Amino acid sequence: MDWKNYAAKHKWDIAFVLFLAYMIFVPQNPVRIFLTELVGKARTGIEGITLDKDEQVSLDENVWQWTLADDRGNTLRLGDLRGKPVLINFWSVTCPPCVAELPSLAGLYKDYGQKVHFLFVSLDSPGRARAFLQERSLDIPVYFRASNTPGPFRSNVIPTTIIIDANGVMRVKKTGALDWNSSRIKRLLDQWGAQ
Repeated sequence: MDWKNYAAKHKWDIAFVLFLAYMIFVPQNPVRIFLTELVGKARTGIEGITLDKDEQVSLDENVWQWTLADDRGNTLRLGDLRGKPVLINFWSVTCPPCVAELPSLAGLYKDYGQKVHFLFVSLDSPGRARAFLQERSLDIPVYFRASNTPGPFRSNVIPTTIIIDANGVMRVKKTGALDWNSSRIKRLLDQWGAQ
């Protein structure tokens, strides 16, 4: 077989295969990051974000016992955060929609970090998550599961974001990327006890 003629005849097929390999095996490449952010910006609709009344769950004591650890090993119990709304975001550095929505969540955290408890729960190792956040200049509090995730918070999809109001009622359980730093989200957080 004449490889030179084959390559000339199939150059676009070869280029496509090489591009796919690059996108798959180099997760933090600039093209993948750009496309991830572009897709994340396209999914900004927040209509229907709140759970229906019959789906809203008043958290029981077992859920409030959920324990998390920060990247230094300090533990936190969900029950310690009662009295303010709590936003929990499950994410991973290998999840393109997670990466796409993190800047909007970081913006919301910057604006509402004193009014709402934010728990950015990474499914990665502490070192990997912290390195990723530093590389992207995202200043958010990252946590890791120290006990099993409670049933109402479980999901087979990431990102998953949960919002609990100041009275302990789960108001939002949203999967997929979203622009969280919006006036509508802020109004909802204010209604649910952000102060």
